[in-house]
Amino acid sequence: RLDDDIDEINNSINKDEIINEAISRFQGLRIIRQDPFQCLISFICSSNTNIKRIRKMLFSLLKFGKKIRWNGYEFNLFPEAKVLADISINELISYGLGYRAKYVKEASYVISNNIIELERLKDLRYEEAKNELMNIKGVGNKVADCVLLFSLEHLEAFPIDTWILKVLRKYYGLSINNLTDKAYQLASKKMRDYFGMYAGYAQQYLYCYARELMFY
Repeated sequence: RLDDDIDEINNSINKDEIINEAISRFQGLRIIRQDPFQCLISFICSSNTNIKRIRKMLFSLLKFGKKIRWNGYEFNLFPEAKVLADISINELISYGLGYRAKYVKEASYVISNNIIELERLKDLRYEEAKNELMNIKGVGNKVADCVLLFSLEHLEAFPIDTWILKVLRKYYGLSINNLTDKAYQLASKKMRDYFGMYAGYAQQYLYCYARELMFY
C-alpha cells in the first residue's frame, strides 16, 4: 500500500506512549494489499497452526494455479476459486490441509459461484462486510478481520491474535482470559473506537512491537 499517506496515518493513530514507540521503531511499516481470494484461503489455512505449515499448505495449492513465465523464470499463480472448488476434499487433505480442506473447498465454491462477491465488500460498511465473510464456513472473527484489513480496504479492522492479546492485556487495560467470540468483538471494537479509521495500522505496529520487543 505505497499509496497510503503514512504520515497522516501515523499522526492519526499516535495516541499513547506504546504506539508512539512502536511507530518510531518500525518506521516504513506498510500493510499489504493482497488479492482477496488468495487472502481468504491463506487465512483459512492459517487456523490453529504455525507459519511453516501454512507456507507448506499454500505452496501445495500452487500446483493447481496457472503457469506463467517472467524474466526467464517460471511461476505458478495462486489457483482461481473455480479450480479449488472442483478439487475433492480428500485430495486437499492429501496436500496437508487437514480439517481445513472442507473450508477451503466451501469458500472456493461460494466465491466461484458469486454467492459472495469479494470486491463488493470493499464498498460495504465494516460491520456489513464482516458479517458477509463470516457466513462462509471456516471464517471466524480473526480470519474475517484479516481478510478485511489485508485485501478489502477496511483499514479500521483490528485482528486479534495471541500477540495482540498480550499487548491489550498489558498496556490497554483489557482483562480477557478466554478470547470467546463475544470477548473478541468487544476488544476489537474498543481498539477500533480508540485508534479510529486506521486501527489496522495500529494493530500491525503493536504486533511488531510485541514480537520483537515486548517479551524478550
